[in-house]
Amino acid sequence: MIRRGACLALLLTVVCALAAPAGAAEAKRSWRAEKCFRYGRDWNEALRRFSRAGLSPQFIDGVAAFIGSDCASLDKICPRTAKDREFVDILAIRVVNEGMSTTFLPFGCPHSP
Repeated sequence: MIRRGACLALLLTVVCALAAPAGAAEAKRSWRAEKCFRYGRDWNEALRRFSRAGLSPQFIDGVAAFIGSDCASLDKICPRTAKDREFVDILAIRVVNEGMSTTFLPFGCPHSP
């Protein structure tokens, strides 16, 4: 009886190991890569919901460059139009809701003299 129980336990262990999710063996994204993925997804969602109309070309190009650098670029993007600033607010809220810090965002403007 004990032998049967040991075999059953071994069989269950093997079955559970084989039933692990397919992606379990794959490495997870780093937190920085995950943040960039989320930011890109949120940017595309904001564009879909609110359109590009009113966004400055420099703002759109800056965000594209930031995402294209895997969110590693240190270049700041200055929101100049009302729509640019609206998008900054939308993205800041999304970033915080996703558990990220707003310091991740690439936005900032040079100080006036």
